[in-house]
Amino acid sequence: MGGAIAGRLRAAGHRLTLYDPCLPDAHAVEASLPGLVEAAPPVVVDLTSSLPATTRRVAAALAPLGVDLLDCPLSGGVAGARAGTLTAMVGGDRELLERVRPVLAAFASNIRWAGRLGSGHATKALNNVLSAVSLAGTAEMLVTAVACGAAEAAAVEAFNAGSARSQNSEVKYPRDVLPRTYASGFTAGLMEKDVATALAIAAGRSVQVPFLAAAGEVWREVAAALGADADFTRVHAVVEARAAGGARPPETAALDVLCRALAGLNLLAAAEAMRVAAAEGLDRDRVLAIVNSSTGRSEATRTRLAGEPDREALRRASELARSAGVWAPLTERAAALLA
Repeated sequence: MGGAIAGRLRAAGHRLTLYDPCLPDAHAVEASLPGLVEAAPPVVVDLTSSLPATTRRVAAALAPLGVDLLDCPLSGGVAGARAGTLTAMVGGDRELLERVRPVLAAFASNIRWAGRLGSGHATKALNNVLSAVSLAGTAEMLVTAVACGAAEAAAVEAFNAGSARSQNSEVKYPRDVLPRTYASGFTAGLMEKDVATALAIAAGRSVQVPFLAAAGEVWREVAAALGADADFTRVHAVVEARAAGGARPPETAALDVLCRALAGLNLLAAAEAMRVAAAEGLDRDRVLAIVNSSTGRSEATRTRLAGEPDREALRRASELARSAGVWAPLTERAAALLA
């Protein structure tokens, strides 16, 4: 993504002497601190997907030198960077954001203030863990639906017609999964890292997130199976490949059950994510607004977490997946948590 961002900055007339705008993680950001101290630029805008605590430590180290810092992680992938349509989730001084907005606008069309320093990184992690759940959960439900006799395209259409809808089912499944191109531009390794970041934030705030922890286990397994550089939409290929071929007789009611169960997965994930947001001191309305403009959105976030997960649908979906030989760890975990 860094090369694409640099290209957009050059095209907008900004002069670059060197760049590495998207470091891989919080450790790399802290490792860059001696160089930042030596250079002492007036403003540092950290585009990394990092930890809020790291952000605040780096800012504290730079402040005596007169260096201001914003955390500004991005969502939208390489394609969004090339097109200049990224979402920027910015934490830090709001006036400082307005000063640097013209620079960010070269590569981000959706620039959102998330709150105090570190809030951008926290919001990005929560957005991505929600995306991780909806992408993997949709794979589980889709493969189960096919095993129960549904056509793939019809199943995705059903997901998108109601409460099971998410950004992933609306965009990535029709574009990347159904045609088996698996070319979203975001890797399984990066998703594994971002889910781990969200879990680390939760642990740092002593918030129990058993369902999101299950998502972390799923993405570690998926990244190990595919390789870290594989496109993360291939989570569907992993679920499909692991199906035991135990196709069930067609069930007319199965698709409705799976739609309600998928909505339940997204709602359960959103509820845990919002508990983390509250513990981190984030504004709930602001987080939901940012998520709903980005890749973590679902009907659960659009409706501000209205309702409760359908326990019976999740129980039944888990049974359907099990009897059809479908690997569905998120469905099984959700059903167990709500039993």
